[in-house]
Amino acid sequence: MSNLGYSKHFQGVADVFMRSPSLYAPMLQFIENVMTGVSELSKAEREIIAAHVSALNDCQFCLGAHRATLKAMGTNPETIESLDAGINVIGIDQRMVAILTFATKLTQTPEHMEPTDIMALQDAGWADQTIEDVINVVALFNYVNRLVDAFGIEGNQPYFDYVGKALAADGYTPLIKQAQKKAG
Repeated sequence: MSNLGYSKHFQGVADVFMRSPSLYAPMLQFIENVMTGVSELSKAEREIIAAHVSALNDCQFCLGAHRATLKAMGTNPETIESLDAGINVIGIDQRMVAILTFATKLTQTPEHMEPTDIMALQDAGWADQTIEDVINVVALFNYVNRLVDAFGIEGNQPYFDYVGKALAADGYTPLIKQAQKKAG
């Protein structure tokens, strides 16, 4: 149920973006770049990070969307089911555990970030650019989680399945084009 009068029929965050496309078009492009752009991290690994952040923030809408996207990407069902298990996600390697540990701290206690947090990712074998990619995924989904929760958007499984298939197949490009068209 929406918390704002004009958004009572919003099914998902895309409805927020389309309400004010000139405001959100740059954000949509940023989301596309962060989640589907060139990176050492696969698109599925970035979805796992986003799902982890969403689980930490108890954002059920985003967690549902990320689970559906990972399913559409062909991710192991046990991995998807364990996304809210903290860093104990089934089927990820120790390098991803290091990322989820970092993401946890950056989400829950960002004021306590230290050089040693970055060094732990470097020691796990991640390049500096990849670490920046991780920071962007974490920061992005802390924002999106708060946007969704403040609007009161809940979603439902048919919506998540639809969005998951669309994101897995085409990323955010169709939404960006729709926003640009609507913004005129």
